[in-house]
Parts: sequence; structure tokens; C-alpha cells
Amino acid sequence: MIQVEKHGSVTVIRMARALFGRPLYWTAAYWLDGLLIDAGPACTAGELVRVLEKAPVQQIAITHAHEDHIGGLNALLARFPDARVYASRQALPMIENPELIGMQRYRQVVWGKPKPYTGIRSLDEVEDTIRTPQFTLRAVETPGHSRDHVSYFEPTYRWLFCGDAFIGGRDTAWAPEFDMFAIISSLRTLATLRPERLFPGSGTVRRTPLPDLLGKIGDLIQLANEVHRLETEGRSVDEIVEMLFGGEPPMRWWTFGHFSAANLVNACHHYNDLTMPIDRSAPRGGKNGSRRGDLPNASARRSTDPDDRRR
Repeated sequence: MIQVEKHGSVTVIRMARALFGRPLYWTAAYWLDGLLIDAGPACTAGELVRVLEKAPVQQIAITHAHEDHIGGLNALLARFPDARVYASRQALPMIENPELIGMQRYRQVVWGKPKPYTGIRSLDEVEDTIRTPQFTLRAVETPGHSRDHVSYFEPTYRWLFCGDAFIGGRDTAWAPEFDMFAIISSLRTLATLRPERLFPGSGTVRRTPLPDLLGKIGDLIQLANEVHRLETEGRSVDEIVEMLFGGEPPMRWWTFGHFSAANLVNACHHYNDLTMPIDRSAPRGGKNGSRRGDLPNASARRSTDPDDRRR
């Protein structure tokens, strides 16, 4: 299943495996001026190539080496053999050998399994800058969702292609490999860029993204504070999950525990281990009790879109 829409010079291509005519989970690629950002999953690779038949692909930039972002590479390169493909140095081994991704069975069902691709180039070769005839995009390291994650920022138009560094909506389940300290740090980095348009991995484009970025930072820090409070009361992880989330979400069951609220609580615990000694002595601002003095104030105009789901 594919949906295509235009946002000025940017073409948004949303992809998902369909079940009974409904998408299981959206991911997105973006095309602008001969550059494709991310390659989508293997299960929609043929459809993606057909969509791009009249749109030349001269370069491909990967945000991170997860199966829903690299699975279409081989099909794309079969159609556009002269296209140059770039990714972070950390992503190269997983693109060359997708077995290193460590895909659980449900991920293979939802997205399909990527094939190895060995023609990848490190962003180091172009000094973290990708140029097209009209645009210049700078790669920005944004780890947390994965260690190899980068985002791409176009400074003239202030467009930010952030992959899964930002995922909208309320967090209720995380994978165990997610790093909350790195995620919050990356969100702060994205916010300081002051983007005027945000193009995330879900394909749900934000036209005024700063409130969403700041709101996500505040929400995660507030959640970590709540976990710390309950832990000091002697609550167990299971009790905290029940008190904060009303129990485990359905995602816990169909991912066979890979995504869970317990993982999110543990991520908060590890974040607090790093930050609580600093947080206790630092001034706190805002009604959420989070430290946000180093960022512009978030307005109330935050978008909530049901298409944003946890990755």
C-alpha cells in the first residue's frame, strides 16, 4: 500500500503492508530534486519503484539501517543503477549484512526482510553534506532510536527530515534498545535547529514542528520524573506500568514483548541514573517540572495524529 502527496518541492511517499485493505504500520520516504531520503521496506519496494518511474533518483540518503528504511534499496538500485547511496558510518555494516539488524519474526512479517547491499557510501566521504542542483542537506547525528541514526537538515528552507528521531503521540511502549538519554539529547538538537517543516519517518508532516519537538522532550522528562517518584515509593516495574499506563498495551503481545511499557519504564530508570543528581540541584521550569530553560518555550499548538505510532 502506498500513498503519495506533495508538500511544495517535496514528495511524500507513505508505505505500509496492507491487511484486509488497511495499513498495518506506516513508514515514509521523501523525494526532492533527484534525492530520495530513505528507501522504504522490502514489502513495498516494487510499488515504490513504480511511483518513482517519472522522478529521477540520482542520490539516496538513509536515516538509519532499520528494515522499513533500507528494504527497498536493491529494487531501487536495479531501476536506478547510477544512484549514489549514503548513510552514516555506523549504518554501513547493517546495510551490507542485514542479519546484523537482529530482526524479530514480527518485523519480517510487517516489513519484509532486506537484502544485502554493498555499494553504500559513508557520509564522511561528502563531509556530511548532500547537495542537489537546488538544495543542500546537512546530516545531523541523532542517535537514540538507533545508534546509527542521522537526520537531514536543509538550512535555507529549514526543512528537517528526521527519520524516527521524532515519533509523535504519547509513548506507551519502547524497545529495549532505545536510549532515552540519547533520544532526548537528539530531540534537543533538532529543536535548536528551529525547523519550519518536519518530515518524520511516519510521513505525517509537521508544518509548525517546534511545539511538537519541545512537547515530546517535556513529556519524556515528565515520565522519567514520575517513574523516579514511584520507584522511591518502592513500586515494582509491574506496578509502575499499571499505575502510569493501565497495564501493557496491545503492542506488547503482537511484538512478543519486544515493545513493552516495562521497557519504557526501564529506559526512564536508566535515564534517571544519569540525570537525577544533576536534576536535583538544577532549577526546574514549567508545570511539568522538567528542565527546559535552554530551549524556546513550547506553545500549546501541538499536533496529535493517530498515524504516529511507536516504532
